[in-house]
Amino acid sequence: MTNYPLYESGIQTEQSDIRAHVSVVCKKVYVFKTQNALDAIRITNPESRSAYQDGVDGATAQGWLVRPRDIVGLRTLPCGLWGRWDEFNEGMTTSEKGLLAVDLVVRILSIGYFPIWIEASENQCRNVQINGTDIIVNPNVKIQVKCDYRAGEYPGTGNLFLQFAERNPLKRH
Repeated sequence: MTNYPLYESGIQTEQSDIRAHVSVVCKKVYVFKTQNALDAIRITNPESRSAYQDGVDGATAQGWLVRPRDIVGLRTLPCGLWGRWDEFNEGMTTSEKGLLAVDLVVRILSIGYFPIWIEASENQCRNVQINGTDIIVNPNVKIQVKCDYRAGEYPGTGNLFLQFAERNPLKRH
């Protein structure tokens, strides 16, 4: 068997503030601060596992298996009523699954269901406060969405897959 090299890529190299892992089998979205997941990895030293793509010889990714409860502040969002769950199937490409996952997250963001951790501060200008502005919010938040097909509690695997290495022989993004 040929050993194909994987390249460092994933949660430890991305520039996201928040991650959203869409679990198809649980019909839920797991939302957490990226840094809190990195802290959980450092503290719990979870096992790693390989991932594969149909039609590709050898592993295409490597990731840590992290229990949701080990990530401080993680939010679990039940999304069973979303109308596109039936469009998912395990034979889809990672790109196709990813597009559906992003569609779900955009939807729950637009209805205010998605938690966002933001920088906020009290407005120190008394005249502005008198006119009705007490808090100023910096909304510059970067979100990474992953289709983590079997993530989460039963009937899922019990873990989130937090990728740290990959290769992309089919050039799919």
